[in-house]
Amino acid sequence: MRKMIALMLLAVLMMPLAASQVLAADETAQAGIPTIPARSRGLDGQSSQTGIVDVGNKICPVMGGPVNGKDFVVYEGKRYGLCCPGCDKTFLSDPAKYIAKVKAEESAVVSDASKSAEMEKDMEQGDL
Repeated sequence: MRKMIALMLLAVLMMPLAASQVLAADETAQAGIPTIPARSRGLDGQSSQTGIVDVGNKICPVMGGPVNGKDFVVYEGKRYGLCCPGCDKTFLSDPAKYIAKVKAEESAVVSDASKSAEMEKDMEQGDL
């Protein structure tokens, strides 16, 4: 009998905790914020549960500031990092424009990396 009462008391005490988690998840879904549990992301940035791929941009395509790691937008299965919460609506107003900025940033990074590699090679050969 005492075990039964203890279990019932435990169940009653745990209800608010469970309810708050459900309500928080519901509010997140209503706000249109996609959720990707950190533990579900693989090493390649792709979520094993949702199929969303993190683009990995370091600069916000909307404002040009550094990506803060907290704010992002998911568009056509790709996650784009943003610098602040307000950038998501701007990004979604003209996704093609901002995706082009992300691609330009990516190609600039690749170009800089190849230039650095060329300089290192020249230094090794004594050309510089």
